[in-house]
Amino acid sequence: MMTKEIILNKVKAFPPLDDTVNKVMAVCNDVESSVADLARVVKSDPMTTTNILKAANSPLYGFSREIKSIEQAVSIFGMETVKGFAFSSFLQKKPDLDLSPYGIDAKDLASISEQQNAFVAKWYKGKKEKLDMLILPSFLMEVGKIVLASLVIEHGKKDEFKALVEQVKSLDEMMELEQKVFGMTNEEVTGVLLNDWNFDPVMYNAIRYINNPDEADEDVKEYARILRVVKTVITTQPLDLDTNLPKALEMVKAYNLDKAKFEEAVKQTFQLETV
Repeated sequence: MMTKEIILNKVKAFPPLDDTVNKVMAVCNDVESSVADLARVVKSDPMTTTNILKAANSPLYGFSREIKSIEQAVSIFGMETVKGFAFSSFLQKKPDLDLSPYGIDAKDLASISEQQNAFVAKWYKGKKEKLDMLILPSFLMEVGKIVLASLVIEHGKKDEFKALVEQVKSLDEMMELEQKVFGMTNEEVTGVLLNDWNFDPVMYNAIRYINNPDEADEDVKEYARILRVVKTVITTQPLDLDTNLPKALEMVKAYNLDKAKFEEAVKQTFQLETV
């Protein structure tokens, strides 16, 4: 098992955020800024522009009309979602990004993150206060895997770890595997990384406590529970909806979350008639 010190040192060595992310964050944090200001920043980055327009016109988010301009897309998505796309694009640009120990690549990571984000957006549509706290974490729940995958590769354990990952069928099994190999889970590593990036403590702790939401502080607990449900339904592993959806529904009931809207989000996401 690798030590937490090794992992935390790896987090500290993670490349600094790029110019686009920093500018997006600055615009979003400026109360005087506008959608036009944010669109100008996004348009300066071809990958972020492409990713946002592609997502806006995909069935994933379910917009009713074609989105032709980045100004339209930014206006419809809102600042928190645009932040998520900026971070996702930043990660995709990393030349050494290798997630093969988890059986995925950079495009897979971006796709899974968008699916998780879109699911949250559907589930909590109309609840702006909660969405503002959930949108960005829902985009970045898997970032810690970048750190953990790189350590596996550096230690020559890629094939061995990948073989173990291929046997994983649930969030709990993945947590157990990561805890055994690293002494930390992806979610805990992600929380440390987002703390280093100066995220709101509620946001990074919501991810940090995904595997044990009831241990989180009261202002974090509900968000951690919601993200746990989302990760149970949409994971980096091949999705077994027949197995994972009932687990997610039980969590929704146990956590007293909005079951009707959750079921509607499931129907829209997976094109189901009933849940």
